[in-house]
Amino acid sequence: MKKFIHKINTYLIENHPTIWNTRLVWMLITALGFHIIFFILGYVALSNPETLHSNRARSIFLENGSIFMNVIISVLMLVIWLIYLLKNNAFKNFYPTTRLTLFKHYISYTIIILFSITFFISHAFGLKTYINSTYDDERLNLEIQTANDAALFFSEKLNLYTIDNRKYPEPFDSLHCIKRSGAYSREHVRIPTKLNLNDDRNTFKHPYKDSGYIQVDACLTFLDKNYCFYTLKQKEGHTNHYSNDSTFNNYLFYKQKDSTTIYYFKDSVYNITNHVKSANPTYYNHSKTFYISQNDTLSEDEKIISRSYNDPTFSIRNTLRNKRNHALLQRKDANEIKQLLSNYLLITDSYKIKKNLTADAWFKLVYNPANFELKAFIRTEPKPSYVYGEPDIEKMTQEELFYKNHATDFYIENDNLNQAFENIEDIKSFNPFSDIIHFFIWFTIFLSTIIFMFRITGLKVLLFSAITISVLGIFITLLITTFEYLLNFGSNGLAYFVSYLTLIIGTIILAIPIFYLHKLRKTIVAICLNISIIGFVGYILLLITIISLHQTDNCTYRFDESCFNLLESLGFWWSYILLIIHIIFIYFYSKTIKNWKALPEG
Repeated sequence: MKKFIHKINTYLIENHPTIWNTRLVWMLITALGFHIIFFILGYVALSNPETLHSNRARSIFLENGSIFMNVIISVLMLVIWLIYLLKNNAFKNFYPTTRLTLFKHYISYTIIILFSITFFISHAFGLKTYINSTYDDERLNLEIQTANDAALFFSEKLNLYTIDNRKYPEPFDSLHCIKRSGAYSREHVRIPTKLNLNDDRNTFKHPYKDSGYIQVDACLTFLDKNYCFYTLKQKEGHTNHYSNDSTFNNYLFYKQKDSTTIYYFKDSVYNITNHVKSANPTYYNHSKTFYISQNDTLSEDEKIISRSYNDPTFSIRNTLRNKRNHALLQRKDANEIKQLLSNYLLITDSYKIKKNLTADAWFKLVYNPANFELKAFIRTEPKPSYVYGEPDIEKMTQEELFYKNHATDFYIENDNLNQAFENIEDIKSFNPFSDIIHFFIWFTIFLSTIIFMFRITGLKVLLFSAITISVLGIFITLLITTFEYLLNFGSNGLAYFVSYLTLIIGTIILAIPIFYLHKLRKTIVAICLNISIIGFVGYILLLITIISLHQTDNCTYRFDESCFNLLESLGFWWSYILLIIHIIFIYFYSKTIKNWKALPEG
């Protein structure tokens, strides 16, 4: 092995001295080995389905100790590399060199550091590879569909099975239900005494006042709640719901369509008793979708905002789900329902969802073909083995008392399956290069620039450069504070003052190594050289910011909504553009670095 390493090193010294000097080959081979290890760690990190039950499972890198391994390994690699790197500094010892050689050194530093700190990305690709191979799209879509169908019979919460959730069939899809408490919240209509009470005339805008009419309750009651259904009227306007226009008061909800807002108001009570005789909770009322996939193509075209938190709003998704549930219940096929429950329990087994429920027991709880009323509740977690003190029944609401009297000891932790689906789709759609790569890129640029500066100017000048930056920062802050106190800038005025002041100082620092190389002390030029190398990207970003400030002010002055803003136009793409600008700058600035090194001391 030593002979092989010696042979490689000899070849590199003779043919590629820069690569040998920077230990690029051996550092990349070492980094590649660790990247493979972290990929394997990521691949096995979610092999236990229970890890998918927690929120944001793709962040397991931060929770299972992998991040500490990454930090320790990266630090050790870079420290050992720096020890070998600093043994030989041809530039410091005035060995013949070229601008291209200096540039190659900098690029080598950048590549080595980037590959030595980005083990997170390999870990993330390990996660994605495992999830994509284990939970392929066909399997996942089938499991989500089965779970959404079986959710009809979860029987967890009373409020999911009350009559106000029903969206199908007609006329439920066009009515608005208001749930009220108390004896004074009932709605009545008056119909002629000579008419049949089952007449199709279900909607009455105004109560009849003639003595030849009788009053009929048009609402349904369950426990202490009254469920009243209304037809709706609408009004369109360009104003929002905070408008002072009194004609928009007392709306139920509104839909936003670009610049238009459609407000919906309660119109008239609808005699729902001709369609349903009881408000008792039933599986026919269930309309909630258990899990909405990221790949779901159904689009709710209009944004619906309810005035009251408790008022349900119209939803295409809820209507379609209620229609599908209604069709399943109408078939009353015991074998079909039992098979659905069995398939769902098999899915929960594969995800290690805790439960004590069997398909037979579940089927007996929910199968009431007469009207499919909700007769029993299934818990979302195990029943506590011991409860401290008896609950005060007198202080319980009627809904709480109803749940207590109908709750079974069966449980199934369905929320964990919902979380598992969310984690799987989150990992499938996650791109490790999307956002986090920008952090790694600029952290790498910072470290490689510091090392490059140290190799060029030495530790003493590097420390002086840091001190100079600190002093300049304090000076600029004091100057800004003084002028702000004396001149009382506005918000934009202060932004312009800070920007242009920093631009002037930055321009002077950049100009010194280029135009005043032979007129100032070598140490002063070296300090400006270091600040220019590490601050050029900030200088370019400052120029872009100043241009954007002027664009924004000009746009505000013209009241033009389609104004172009240079800084906001490209978003994250500026990160890559600035990176390219930085690399080009280092290449051309290497000539200035050579010229500085050629200066006599003193």
